[in-house]
Amino acid sequence: MARKPIILLHDLDNRMVDRWARLIGETGRYATINTFNEFHARKVIRQYDRGFGMLNNRLACLITGWNSHRRPADQLLFHLRKEERRSPLRRPMPVIVITEDHRGDLKSQALDPERGRAAAYLDADDFENSLVELLCRIVFERRAGELNSIAYARLRRKS
Repeated sequence: MARKPIILLHDLDNRMVDRWARLIGETGRYATINTFNEFHARKVIRQYDRGFGMLNNRLACLITGWNSHRRPADQLLFHLRKEERRSPLRRPMPVIVITEDHRGDLKSQALDPERGRAAAYLDADDFENSLVELLCRIVFERRAGELNSIAYARLRRKS
């Protein structure tokens, strides 16, 4: 029996993480790990590292929001990307950002192909319509890079 892809869910809002987990769990296609603070999320990421962090992580995707108490550079997404850049053998883990924070600078940094490389940036009020389809495209079709390029191009056209 094949293992289900593991999706790491992280947000300070427990209700938001529970909503994501319920929606993803209904598909029966994924296993989720729910974390409600950055310390635990980083711990899970380290636990699923391969080759002492030099090889790709075994997590299929990270779904996260922004921590409004931290500077943009201190967000989990950018800590993850910093660790990934330490090894030329490691590809970026797919990330979906779901947030209520509509700051243009945060969205730009998250979608920037050199900084955040997020595959999608969704609004916390209406992610239910697209999250499951996005996960399928990211995890099973391996299109995270393509989704990032499309989202970033749309953002650049709007600005």
